[in-house]
Amino acid sequence: MTSTSALHAGLQHALPELARTFRDPWWIIGSAAMALAGVPDIAPHDIDVLCSREDALRLQGVWASHIDRWYRPQDEARFRSTFARFTHLPMPLEAMGGLEVMTSDGWHPLRVLDDMALEIEGHAGRVPTLAEQHRIFLLFGRTKDLAKAARIAAFLEHSHVA
Repeated sequence: MTSTSALHAGLQHALPELARTFRDPWWIIGSAAMALAGVPDIAPHDIDVLCSREDALRLQGVWASHIDRWYRPQDEARFRSTFARFTHLPMPLEAMGGLEVMTSDGWHPLRVLDDMALEIEGHAGRVPTLAEQHRIFLLFGRTKDLAKAARIAAFLEHSHVA
């Protein structure tokens, strides 16, 4: 299964449950959001979902038997959230409730300031706009995130899409 087909198959399974479980605004972020927003040649390895702490806890309750209890996210000193990785889908899903990012000014909650609705496998979902994804990757600041920000900037410049 290709990364793109695994992403869509994972979303087809996950989105109905997220719609039932989540009560607060939420977004698909990271590489999956880049792919869904049309950036070519992106191969996500998981589906990153930014949600409230309460929704992350609700999802952990619903999918408790599917939590990868051994997995630890990278850069735990840079990020903190109510986190769980679920592995029962065609592509793993990582829920990050109340994600905060450590910056030079201390911890800051990640806020999506501009987003767009998408129909994904017949279900509604939201992703940050490409300009907003660019801002978020710059905020994250890791080498891999800066490379993703550069890919988005090049794509926006080439395609003239906001």
